[in-house]
Amino acid sequence: MVKGTLRTCMAGAALWVTAWAASGSTQTSASVTAQPSTNAQAIEAADNQLAASLVTAINSIDPAERRRWATQYHSTKDGAYSVEALTKMLTDISNAGHSVSLIGVKRRGEWIGVNLRAANGKTGQLRLQTDQADGNKVLGFNAYARPSTYPIPLVDKPVSREVLRAAIDERLKFAAAKDEFSGSVLVMKGDELIYKGAFGQADKNFAVPNTLDTRFHTGSMDKMFTATMIGQLIDEGKLTLDTRLAEVLPDYPNKDAAHKITIRHLLSHQSGVASNFGGSESDRFKPFERVSEQLAGFASKPLDFEPGTRADYSNEGFTILGAVLEKLTDTTFYDLVQKRIFDRAGMKNTVYYRIDEIAPLRAVGYRFPDEDFLGFGQRINNLTFMGFGYRGGANGGSYSTVGDMTLFLKALRAYKLMSPTLTETMTGLQKGYEQYGYGFLHRKLGDKTVRGHTGGGAFSGINGISRMVWENGYSVVVMGNYDAPLIEWVGDDIVKMVAAQP
Repeated sequence: MVKGTLRTCMAGAALWVTAWAASGSTQTSASVTAQPSTNAQAIEAADNQLAASLVTAINSIDPAERRRWATQYHSTKDGAYSVEALTKMLTDISNAGHSVSLIGVKRRGEWIGVNLRAANGKTGQLRLQTDQADGNKVLGFNAYARPSTYPIPLVDKPVSREVLRAAIDERLKFAAAKDEFSGSVLVMKGDELIYKGAFGQADKNFAVPNTLDTRFHTGSMDKMFTATMIGQLIDEGKLTLDTRLAEVLPDYPNKDAAHKITIRHLLSHQSGVASNFGGSESDRFKPFERVSEQLAGFASKPLDFEPGTRADYSNEGFTILGAVLEKLTDTTFYDLVQKRIFDRAGMKNTVYYRIDEIAPLRAVGYRFPDEDFLGFGQRINNLTFMGFGYRGGANGGSYSTVGDMTLFLKALRAYKLMSPTLTETMTGLQKGYEQYGYGFLHRKLGDKTVRGHTGGGAFSGINGISRMVWENGYSVVVMGNYDAPLIEWVGDDIVKMVAAQP
């Protein structure tokens, strides 16, 4: 309610300023337009004060100083982090970073990004969700390791293949030398090889190097497979984007939700189905053969919001789409994806391993411990990552190679998987989740569009990108076994360079 009221007031204020400016009243217009600048300066000063006092508390040798900061900035609103949780946050940063310095503060909406550097030179970003109307009290936080700033300008204009290859190689070697990249890379333009390489180790215990044949956890990249198969059924007339869930799954436990949710809502993360990522260990490791068996863990729960009214990333939404596929084809998701995606695209090295299955060439993931959320210390293996379960499925979790993911992108752009119309619909920018289509990420880079998906996240030991610059046919697949966003940032720098090519 508070957020809705604030949004309405801000919209009204904008209209009021516009009306006065149009009236030609110079004095009134000047006084009105000066106000946002004053407010911005006050907000910036308050943010800087919060960040500076946070660093002082982290670096203090007196634990009571951290609790005093937490008490001062603790919000009493429902759902806000407790004084104890904020105190622990500061203590964890202090233990991991030893002595930290402030290198930047930037606000985006209700979130303040506080960039910190540890005594060993590593950097991370602490993101604080604050209530500006209540003295910048902290509602919550998240954090991630921040890659080192690359000191060399990226290629931003057409260059020769040799120059492009050298620039890509130099960018990757810079990250690998700082232990910020471990994985494999394949860059193609159609059938032409632009760059291939592998860095780091697939298994540190046995010093097994990463190669182009290493199979990495795909994370959420599999959402592209699920979305593509939904598109195929639409092409075949078995489904539409506006088909309601109840029409396909009449026994869906939440009957009211099933009559409101459409296929479009599920593909664009507008369904309101909560993403209860992880869940209990007993549920996560329970064997299953069909992804529809996973519905029992969440399908009876109430929606987080009315379908179509907002967007919130939902892994469970894609599990539902997997169940839709199984229902309409009377085939398991795994047999279906093999036949409709892997076989058609020529992907011979992509596997949905069961948790106890022998997995040749599979990379072990390495993540920062939960207490080192800024990535200041050493990594551990990701065997305890809460996202692991019995088997991957419609929302993600296969293991694949950079070569196979490149074949998928190539088949997608060649319209071997969906009709041209459906391919454009699914991969094009749509209403819903930010920079998203229907199961595909979509963003603009200059006069070009980049389509594909990322995978993995912080504290997972999983990260990668599969992206296609649609207009010039360059594909960039970067897969690795370190936390996000380290690998993603390096990969996106490569995307920027190839997007500048004709």
